[in-house]
Amino acid sequence: MQSTSLPDELLAGLSARSGERRKNARFDMHFPVLLRALGDPWLTTQTADVGAAGAMFVTERPFLLNAPVEYVLSFPPELTKAPQPLLVRFFGAVLRCERLPDGSGLYGIAVRNSGHRYLTREEAAGLEGIVAKPPQSVSSGSSPVQSNGG
Repeated sequence: MQSTSLPDELLAGLSARSGERRKNARFDMHFPVLLRALGDPWLTTQTADVGAAGAMFVTERPFLLNAPVEYVLSFPPELTKAPQPLLVRFFGAVLRCERLPDGSGLYGIAVRNSGHRYLTREEAAGLEGIVAKPPQSVSSGSSPVQSNGG
């Protein structure tokens, strides 16, 4: 699995872009995530923002538009009130893939969710690479990212 360590400034810049087309609010929450196009190996990265309809990720490689993807988020106990991190597998499609303008060579990947399911302990144990750490914006006071589409 590949791992991408993302500076806070880079993540904040993705969520604050002008011209957003999202219909649902997204929240500036940074979760560890496993991400892959169906059939590809998992890569380890982090969310830039998360919402009810989808999420934004930063990756080292581009994804094809409309490609079916799956990702596994690790929701921390501080957010879920569960005794341990809650792992959820999401299914969706790539809505947008853009090279970040900062010259880092990284890509912003926007995904619209089509479904999800909670992983059992056995399934979760089979997925290595997610570090159970709280997101940088856990409080209920997290402000939504302004958006107009997807």
